[in-house]
Amino acid sequence: AQMAASHATKSLDGSVFMNEEQWSAFEAGWDAMTYIDKESEQDVYNRILYHRAERLGLSFHPKKPENEEYAIVRLACLCRVTNLSVGRQIQAAFGELKPAEKEALARYLRLDGVTSKPAFILSNSSNFLENCLANKEVGLTSALKILLKVYAAAEKEFRSSSRAVVTVKLNQLAAFAQDFGSSVTFQDLPFEMVRNNEAEMVCVPKMWIPVTHQGVLDDLSVKSKVLTKSILNGAGMSERMFKNDIAKAFPELSYFPAAAEAQRLQTYGAMMSVLWLIRDQHDVFIRQQVEEEQLSKQSWAWIQEWIKDSVKIRNEETADAMLVFMAIHALGKIPEFREELAPGFDAQSHDVALSHILKNTPEVVPSFSRLSKKYRELIIDSLSVDFQFSQFLQAENVPANLEVVKDKMKPHGDEGFAFFCFRIFAQMCGKLGTKTLVGSAFMTEPQFQRFRPGLDALQNLKTSEASTAYNAFLLFQGSKALSRFASPEHHAMARLLCLGSASDHTSGDAIRQAFDDLVPSDKAALTRWLIADGITSKPGYVLCSAPDVIRAAQENPAVGLTPALSMMVRVQERCDVASSMLLRPPTRKVYVHLKELASWAQDAGPSPDEFRQANMNVRSEDLGDTRVFTVQVVRPKRSGNSKNKGNHGGSSSCCCMIFEYFLMFILFLATAACGGLAAVLKWYPDEIPDKYMDYLDDGETFLGLTQTQTMQGSAAASAVFMLLFLLIWCRRRCGECCCPGGCCEDCCTCRSCCSCCQGGCFSCWREGACGYSRLESDFI
Repeated sequence: AQMAASHATKSLDGSVFMNEEQWSAFEAGWDAMTYIDKESEQDVYNRILYHRAERLGLSFHPKKPENEEYAIVRLACLCRVTNLSVGRQIQAAFGELKPAEKEALARYLRLDGVTSKPAFILSNSSNFLENCLANKEVGLTSALKILLKVYAAAEKEFRSSSRAVVTVKLNQLAAFAQDFGSSVTFQDLPFEMVRNNEAEMVCVPKMWIPVTHQGVLDDLSVKSKVLTKSILNGAGMSERMFKNDIAKAFPELSYFPAAAEAQRLQTYGAMMSVLWLIRDQHDVFIRQQVEEEQLSKQSWAWIQEWIKDSVKIRNEETADAMLVFMAIHALGKIPEFREELAPGFDAQSHDVALSHILKNTPEVVPSFSRLSKKYRELIIDSLSVDFQFSQFLQAENVPANLEVVKDKMKPHGDEGFAFFCFRIFAQMCGKLGTKTLVGSAFMTEPQFQRFRPGLDALQNLKTSEASTAYNAFLLFQGSKALSRFASPEHHAMARLLCLGSASDHTSGDAIRQAFDDLVPSDKAALTRWLIADGITSKPGYVLCSAPDVIRAAQENPAVGLTPALSMMVRVQERCDVASSMLLRPPTRKVYVHLKELASWAQDAGPSPDEFRQANMNVRSEDLGDTRVFTVQVVRPKRSGNSKNKGNHGGSSSCCCMIFEYFLMFILFLATAACGGLAAVLKWYPDEIPDKYMDYLDDGETFLGLTQTQTMQGSAAASAVFMLLFLLIWCRRRCGECCCPGGCCEDCCTCRSCCSCCQGGCFSCWREGACGYSRLESDFI
């Protein structure tokens, strides 16, 4: 009854499941079960296999079956085969295995859990074999070889188990076999066996298949050459054909799991963009763009001329290398791929992680492995560059970032620079592949006009120094509101305009006015910060999320631009203090993460003074010649009796710091003097001149004190002075988290610095300024 109703979700009008075919199978099982009290378990099981063998015309001796015939009939049952032709396919696939493989697979299939333990139940193996049978890219022979590997891995894991039966779940493997479409062999698929408990494990397939066989690599090269020829010759290739062909020529496109669907679509978008750009298909490229923002014919003509004269992509080898780069560029964003092959690299370092993988395990990226040495080195250098184009466009980067690009690309010549730039352009064209693959939805005329100055700056690196190219970019961007650098302040203003995305006089004047409203000392400090380039003036500051700070301050009437710039000066002071504590030489670049400050600029209010009252702490870490600071904002309490008092400008903070250090110096001298006097009176009284000891003879007093009382008083005063010294030192180390009367005024608001519940004020000293979050901006 249960089986008859198993498809009740489809219909309640009769039994959908129990048709003649299902009844025949059910009847065979039912008949066999009637012998359970007369025959052994194995004999009853053999009756079921014998019934299936009869239907398929397969040889099977129920009393004493041969190993191979037993294995073939059981595989037929697992495949749910009911017709003769498929039965013969199973027999043929088993026959293609090597003798040792046949023997091993037959042994595993005959494990019964009674006389030989443990036996293995391959859960969902029927779906796996059916999917392999239906998928021409897989086939039964490869499926049987994978099953053999699964059995061997399970046996190794449960070798010492006393369990009669162990379940191995193949759900994920079955789903993978259904969609598998790679150009490499399915039987080479790596997988991981994850043990859930003492009687169950799961087979987790890994999409990346190591390829070292030269024949397979040569086959991939042939497919890619045919593809690139069709593209370059303008042959009648539809976009659907192109998608199908790249899926066969680039096996890496099958690496993206469901969770990385966005990256897969962006990869397809970038590869489709390469097709449209090479074939000069302007109408196809812009078909999904809003009419008012469509990429103009003039801009398209410039792009085509650039591709022809600089990129020189219209030859088979270069076009193939670019398609490979587009196919693999997002692999570092797949968490499982990155964590297994490049442990220690986080999501923000996906390009560097992929570069590491290509250097150390290139066999898992076969499209890359088959390229010539020239393009392998070019792709690795392009990925290892510490450069994010979106940060550059917003002037978050500094000239030192461009110098790294110049140094990495210089060995590859002009074509290397052009290849690097075209890679960025193609990726940006496919950025909205998640939205549509029908044309480039991203590279509109406004986006191209924003992109082109950065592209020109990168190409200027071929003949110019990094700082010159960077300053030219800033000057061009700032020229929409300003004409030239007239002074260091003017230079800083140009960078501020880029950080604030100012593109006209109105927005430019707003930022200029806010800068002019700063007090002179703050203006000078901010100027020094903004124009430091990391080359002649070290370090250079990469202001991550600074555009968000400016944008939020402009949009929030309770904040405004001038307070936001003043707060950035406070950030600079914190960074300088943190750098002095590290006791290390200056680095070339300093990344300053302002994400929390941007969030606070958005949320502060309604009181105009609330934004300034926030306290800030800085966490830092050195990575080679790069230092990273993360700014943490301690927001003031919103209640009326709030005790949190923020710094109201860089000058007052500096004065307080000088006063506290002076007071600490006086207390140190007083501690040393009183302690020294007490020590001399205790252990070296004979060393004191007679003119002073005359006052301290027994029975006489000095200021009403005997020698013993003087010694004890000096020691007590020394202890008091030392305690005051330590309290002020603790306040300096903990910043505004601490108050003169104790540690944290409010642990709930001071968690980012120290915690009353977790070690008191001195937890700040232990933690220091360490820790940071990596770069977060990326154009894909």
